[in-house]
Amino acid sequence: MSVEVWTRPEEMSAYVMGVDTAEGLGHGDYSVIQVLNVGTGEQVAIWHGHIAPDLLAEEVMALGLWYRSALCCVESNNHGLTTITELRHLGYPNLFRRRQLNNINNRIGQEYGWKTTRTSKPLMIDDLSSALRNEELLIRDKNTLAELRTFVRNDRGSMSGSPYDDRVMALALANQMRKFAHEPEYAPEINDYWTIDWFHRLTTGPTSDDPLRIGLNTVRGTR
Repeated sequence: MSVEVWTRPEEMSAYVMGVDTAEGLGHGDYSVIQVLNVGTGEQVAIWHGHIAPDLLAEEVMALGLWYRSALCCVESNNHGLTTITELRHLGYPNLFRRRQLNNINNRIGQEYGWKTTRTSKPLMIDDLSSALRNEELLIRDKNTLAELRTFVRNDRGSMSGSPYDDRVMALALANQMRKFAHEPEYAPEINDYWTIDWFHRLTTGPTSDDPLRIGLNTVRGTR
């Protein structure tokens, strides 16, 4: 398991996270957390590793709270439901919820996470492709770039990467969250504009380059 951080949280910035959850075995697909700055589109951090879905929630919690309670979207397919359930149990304050019409009682309900389907997957991948083409995103991780280069759509319309596409899927989820990050129910509260503390942070910025510890991991590559 590893965490890489390129830019530390900034007081005046909002962040989003995309979480692709795997089974947690010591082989096969990886779980990935991608963190983006909403305003700049910069990839500011990534978590990558094999871990049980419930334990992944603790890593998401730690990283998300550090990035100013980033709007977090977990893919709700399969093992992602376990991660979402544990995040709710831990009390993570900013989980993405999708609204859905209940056909039985005609009421609008909400479900946590992003359900990847034959309809939603092309949407999120097309949006990611557009954002990359228009230079809306700044990708720092060389392994994410490598997965993007191998991610293809075959003649039958199926999309995947070789051998892995976990970083791509988590990035696509985070990119989707950029659409929702400034909605009132998700936007971070900032209530200290024009105070002495606000001006101090604005002029001094981060004061330490010491290694950080997030969740179970010591951060590497902070610059």
